Amino acid sequence: MSEQVKPTCIQTACFSLPFYEAGEWRVKEKSPWKHLKKTEYYSAEEVRDLVTYLDRNVQSALEVMNALLEIHDDWQITLKKDGIWMETETMMYEDILPELDKRGIAKERYIMYSEYTRKWGMI
Repeated sequence: MSEQVKPTCIQTACFSLPFYEAGEWRVKEKSPWKHLKKTEYYSAEEVRDLVTYLDRNVQSALEVMNALLEIHDDWQITLKKDGIWMETETMMYEDILPELDKRGIAKERYIMYSEYTRKWGMI
């Protein structure tokens, strides 16, 4: 009779797909949003640049979301004012990241978190 091993923790893989500042801090770019937040009046060109920037980031977030849905179909998806939040307990992030790499999704396009919940026992 084999003894079954009980998992002690539940891993939640969480992905933030931001609309603002989508990885600029990683590649040393500056978001037009940072400049405009500090300005009271805007030119039409600055507003157009921001709209172009936001459109590009929202499209990027949607592409990453679709890639994650192709990899795994059990996600809790939450739309927030600053981006899309996706989380799952049924697939480990260690298995998700190589699949994103295979699809050409750069690490700058998402922020990955891993949360662990103690299921039983003592630490």
